[in-house]
Amino acid sequence: MSVAAAARVIASSPRRGSRPRPRARCVASMSGETSASQPRPWAVSLARVFEWEDILEVAGDDAETRAVSDDDDDDAPTTSGSNGPERGCKDEFIVIDGANVAWGLAQKLKSKFHTKSRVPMSSAVLMALDHEPWRRRGIRTHAFIPREYVIGYVNSVCDGGGLATVNAECVEYLGKGMWCNRRLMDEVDKGRLTLVSRAGDDGRGSRKADDLVILQRAKEADAWICSNDKFRDHRRERNIGFAGGKALKEFARLRRIDHNFLIAPGLDDETLRAMTNASNWSPRCGANFFDAYDGPSPRLVGSHSELDPFPPHAAPPDLLPITFEPIPTDAMKTARAHFLARRLWEVPRVRA
Repeated sequence: MSVAAAARVIASSPRRGSRPRPRARCVASMSGETSASQPRPWAVSLARVFEWEDILEVAGDDAETRAVSDDDDDDAPTTSGSNGPERGCKDEFIVIDGANVAWGLAQKLKSKFHTKSRVPMSSAVLMALDHEPWRRRGIRTHAFIPREYVIGYVNSVCDGGGLATVNAECVEYLGKGMWCNRRLMDEVDKGRLTLVSRAGDDGRGSRKADDLVILQRAKEADAWICSNDKFRDHRRERNIGFAGGKALKEFARLRRIDHNFLIAPGLDDETLRAMTNASNWSPRCGANFFDAYDGPSPRLVGSHSELDPFPPHAAPPDLLPITFEPIPTDAMKTARAHFLARRLWEVPRVRA
C-alpha cells in the first residue's frame, strides 16, 4: 500500500446507530485480513513492528501468522538478496539507516562513560538487523551504510575512530592506510547489508547519498525506516521516487521509526566496575595490536588503554550488555491513543 493510498483509507468501528464520518487524515483500515499478495494495512503493520498485542487482537491479526518458527529462527533470512527490500513486497520490511544507528550507540556510550571520543559501532547495526521481536514475527530487515564505514580510513570505519581507539577484535588492517570492519563485511557477504558509495557520479561526492538510497528503496517496498534522522534536509531532492517535498515529508512521517540503546540495563556503575575487575578483560585497542600496520610508529600512536582503562566501545557483550529498542514517533503514539480511545486510526499533524 502506497502512502498516498494509505492516507485515503478510512478506518473506523462505528458505534451502533451512528454513521461513520469521513476523516481526511485516517490512514489505514484495522482489518488484518490480507491476501497472499497484498501487504497488511498500515495500522496492523505498525502494531506488529512494536508488538502492540491489544491492537493486533482487535485487528484479528494472528501473532504467529507468517512468523518465523522457533525451529527455523536462527537460519531465517532477513533479506531476499543483496539488493535488500523488494518492490511491492507483501510482508513488513524494515530498512535500517546503518550510519545513524552506528553513531547513535556511539553517542550513548560517550554520554554514559564520559569518553573523550565517539566511535561508530558495528554492533549497533547487528543488533538492529537481529532484533528478536522482528525476527519472531517474520519481519525482514536490511541495512544500508556508507562504504567507508566498512572499508576506509581508520577515522571513518566502524569500530575504528582513530589510531588509538581502533578495535583489533573486529577491524582488519589492509595496508596503505586502509582498514576493513570484518563484522560488517560478513553481513555484506550474507546479503544483509548494502554498501553505498558517497563518491558521486560527478566525482564531487555526497554525504547524503546513503540517505537518498534508503528513502528510495523504502518507498519502492513501502518499508519502514529505522532511523532517528527525520530527513528534513532531503525534501528538495528529485529522482528518488517522490512527487515533491510534501510527499517525502508525509512518507517519513508515516514510515520512520526511532530507536534507542539501553546501556547495561539494571546495572549501576559500581556493579559494572566490579564486573570489569573480575573479568580480567584486556582490551585490544590501538594500531600497535596490528602486526601488518605500516603507518606512523605505534609508539607514537599509543593504545586506547593509555587514554581510558575501560574503552566501552570495545567491551564484549557479556561484560557490557546493550539492548536495542525501536521507539514509535510522537505521531505513532498519538495514533495508538486515538485507536484505543475511539477505535479510529488517525495520525495527527505534528512537526516532522
